[in-house]
Amino acid sequence: MTRIRLATASLAFFIASNAWADLRTFDVDPQYQQEIYAALVQVLQVPDLTSRGRVQVLPSGQILVNADPATLEQVEQVIKAIRAHPVAAAPRIELRYWAVLGSRAVVASPPGAPPPSALGDVLAELKRLHGDLQFRVIGTAVLTTVSGQQGEVNGMTLGVEQTAFVQGETLNARIEMNLQRPSEEPGPPNVGKVEVRTTLRRGEFVVLGQGEYVGGGLDGPVFFIVHWPAATTG
Repeated sequence: MTRIRLATASLAFFIASNAWADLRTFDVDPQYQQEIYAALVQVLQVPDLTSRGRVQVLPSGQILVNADPATLEQVEQVIKAIRAHPVAAAPRIELRYWAVLGSRAVVASPPGAPPPSALGDVLAELKRLHGDLQFRVIGTAVLTTVSGQQGEVNGMTLGVEQTAFVQGETLNARIEMNLQRPSEEPGPPNVGKVEVRTTLRRGEFVVLGQGEYVGGGLDGPVFFIVHWPAATTG
């Protein structure tokens, strides 16, 4: 990815100040398509220039560039260089998230769902620290991003944003989790939010922080948990 950024950065010097109307399509390897597209957008669509190029991905997978001839030639040279010296694609990162309510109250129809067995050890430790809580999952999400790129997902109750960098079996991440109460439930709409920078190891579960759930007779802490699954083989 560094090679692509360095190569495309040189294109900025070739964006002409006059009008452009030339179109050209470029064939790119699918594994580099989004990375090349993002790099070209950053270089060609510069906000402070009065005349800019335009770039888009076609349904065929080709990249269409609308720019002046000199810029198109530079794009061609960069893509040729990438084809001649391919580098490994940036790894993809899948993180799994849960918002778990811990309540001492017992009700007939509690919100959420029973926790999955995978959270057994984490919840046992939370019971040891906080007492005999009854756990319910009231928000869950799975978010996959490319190493170094930001991504987000928003569900009915839980929103997650992550930017994570892989370094071997370690992950450096900035994570934001935001839990909202369902609209049909009484009480404050914002249940809790955590925003942290942390390090994860493959296979471990981390409690990032906690909020407080109030209302419906289920007052208690809400724990924000993240998991980086172990690498699969085969």
